[in-house]
Amino acid sequence: MNRFIFIILIFSALSSQNIDLYFSLIEEGELDGVKENLTELLSKFPNDPGVLFLGAALTEEGESALRQYKYILKNFPKSIYAPEAAMKIGEYFYARGLYTQCASLLKNIPIKYPRYTQMQRLTDLMINSFNAIGEADSAKYYSLIIKSMFPAIETNVESKDNKLSQVFSFKKKAGNLGPYVVQIGAFSSKENAKRLKLQVSQLGHDVSINRVDSNGKTFYAVRVNRYKSKIRAEEIGKDIKSKLGVNYRVLYRPS
Repeated sequence: MNRFIFIILIFSALSSQNIDLYFSLIEEGELDGVKENLTELLSKFPNDPGVLFLGAALTEEGESALRQYKYILKNFPKSIYAPEAAMKIGEYFYARGLYTQCASLLKNIPIKYPRYTQMQRLTDLMINSFNAIGEADSAKYYSLIIKSMFPAIETNVESKDNKLSQVFSFKKKAGNLGPYVVQIGAFSSKENAKRLKLQVSQLGHDVSINRVDSNGKTFYAVRVNRYKSKIRAEEIGKDIKSKLGVNYRVLYRPS
C-alpha cells in the first residue's frame, strides 16, 4: 500500500468509514502500515472512539487490550464501537474461563444495543457461558428474550416449557395499582411496540401495549404500569432512559 494513501487517511476528516478502511487494510496484509500510523492517529484524534478501538484491536497484550476496550465502553457508551468493545471484553472473559462475568456482560448487550450486527455471535457465546457454569435455565431464559427480539437468531435451546408469556408474568394486586403510567413510546407498527416492550420487560417492569386512536390513525403506546406517585413514575422513567436511551412521559391514567 502506498504510504501516500495512509497520509490522506490521517489528515482527512475522520469518520467511521475511514476506521473501517483501516480494518480493511489490515485484512489485506497492511498491518505494519496501519501500526506505523496509529501513533499519529492517536495524537490527532485522542478522544475518538474509533481510533481508540483501532488501537485496542492492534494491541497484542491481552490485559492491555482489555483495559482499552473497557475504557471505550465506559466513556463512549453510545458510540457505534461500544457493543463490539463489550463483545471483545466478553470474549476475553470466556477465554480466561471467567464464564460468570462473560454471561453477565453479554446478556445485557441486546437490550442496550439492539442494532448490534453480531447478535448471533453474541448469543452463541452467552449460551456457552451460561452452560459452562451450569446455568442452563438462564441460558434458556435469555435465549428466549433474544429470539423474541430477533427471530432470525438461532439459539438451539429448547424452550417448550418457557413461553414468552410465562417469562414475563407480572401479577400485581389491585390495591397496589396507582394512577400514573410511564409512556416510553408510541408506534404505528405493533411489532416495534412489542420489541420495546420486551426490552423494558427484561429490566423487571410491568409493561403494556395500549391501542390509541387519534385523528384517524392508530398508534400502539408502550407504557410501564402503575405508580401511586408521579415522583416514583419519574424515577422509573429516568432509570429506563439511562439504560435504554428512550424518552418518556409520565401520564395520569386513573383507569
